[in-house]
Amino acid sequence: MSRMACTISSMLSVTLLLSFLLAQALYAAPEDKYTYYGKIPEKLWRYDYTASVGWRLGYIGNVYYGAGPVSAFLLALGAMEDATQIEVHSLTDKSLLFKGTLNRFEKRYMLLPNGTVFKVVSNKPVNVLLLNQQSPPNATVGPVPHAFYPAVDGSYVGKRFVILASSDLNPWYTIFALEDAEVKVVREDGAEERTFKLKPNEYRRLLLRAWYMYTIEASGYIMVQCGNPHSYWDTHESYAIPSASGVFIGTDFFSYSNTQWDPKEDLSFRVLALEETNVKVYDLERGGAVMHEFKILAQDSVRFQAQTEAIRVSSEKPVQLLLLHEGDTTKMAGLQVTRENAYGAGIVFFTIPGSLKALLYLPINATNEAILFASEPATITIDDLVTVKLDADEYYVLTQPGLHTIVSDKDVLVQLNHWPKQPEFQGLWVSGTVIPALETAGVKHEITVPPVGASANYTLFYVAGGVAAVAIVAALLLIKRRKKITQIKY
Repeated sequence: MSRMACTISSMLSVTLLLSFLLAQALYAAPEDKYTYYGKIPEKLWRYDYTASVGWRLGYIGNVYYGAGPVSAFLLALGAMEDATQIEVHSLTDKSLLFKGTLNRFEKRYMLLPNGTVFKVVSNKPVNVLLLNQQSPPNATVGPVPHAFYPAVDGSYVGKRFVILASSDLNPWYTIFALEDAEVKVVREDGAEERTFKLKPNEYRRLLLRAWYMYTIEASGYIMVQCGNPHSYWDTHESYAIPSASGVFIGTDFFSYSNTQWDPKEDLSFRVLALEETNVKVYDLERGGAVMHEFKILAQDSVRFQAQTEAIRVSSEKPVQLLLLHEGDTTKMAGLQVTRENAYGAGIVFFTIPGSLKALLYLPINATNEAILFASEPATITIDDLVTVKLDADEYYVLTQPGLHTIVSDKDVLVQLNHWPKQPEFQGLWVSGTVIPALETAGVKHEITVPPVGASANYTLFYVAGGVAAVAIVAALLLIKRRKKITQIKY
């Protein structure tokens, strides 16, 4: 063989080798990563009060007071796609709790002890539910998570959702339409299928069976919520409400509400505003009547109650919206034999995109634990005063009640645990929540939701400036003109 032929042969061999190595490198390149963090609260119980027995947890005779205590929560994972690789780590003791692959609709259930800080990491989006259950599913009902579900792209607005349901035998799930939408809901085994149409600002309540996964597809953009504020007979669970753009900061929001509110109870929707803005609350049950209208000052907040099934909240400037029980035990309605006190708590998750300044509110009358998680090195500034540097998988805990500003150079996942401050031995008792992936914090859709209908007045309860105050405005249905509600400072 000539020298030129040998040279050409060598070059071809090197080229083939490089091509093979490049193909291997591309094949082995890291896939998309989705990270979910959380902490199981330490004090998983609830004391109840009656004048006859005081604060109690446990049996007195044949009557059980309070709830719990329990020593673990259930972490429920549900795959949206085939070949979903999942790892579950304990950040408390740096151990690997699970590693495996789930195909579409497959689930994995794990019990995590009180106090466990954990991380779920996957190569594709998964359902991650944290539920107040102390055994793997063995029945047809489950704890009700009070949260919104993300769509398959991680945004809270979408046209396709694949969700793991947990529910009792009541219709806890609500679908809100942001556009004209034909909606199809199919259970994983095909045994249930339903189709219906919604116009913008309309909603539909659904019963979904626990421990099944459902595919929800729509021709227009929708949102999916589970749970609600509950009536004055019940205990209450806090949750964050994403905007109609799919992230937690925006100008339009939808949420289920309740027709039975106790105006004395420390429960309300709370709007947080970085900039001065004007806000309207619309009654979706009654065709879009304006229930409340108020101004919020810069870096301030206003709270309100809404005696209706469902609401839309619209703001001129971007705001944040939460449903919060703030911890005071006073109530005047819904007194029961075993519980004369109000009770509300929360395990609330929401994300903050990197470089975007946001507000973080910790309830005034509660014991708080706001945990800020980062999946990569991040610098977080709180209240323009405190700077915190976190490495990957590290977290920072904030406990000071009130309103705080927060900005990070990287995406952050926030978990707000809160429970009543009194009595001092009180615990945190909720049924469950849904955890979003940190990496999807900035996934949004630019959607213009059509305006809603005519105005009306209803009984109003609101608190301004983060300090408890009650304003009850008698608003008879005969009154047709809309009144502007001005902010009150105490």
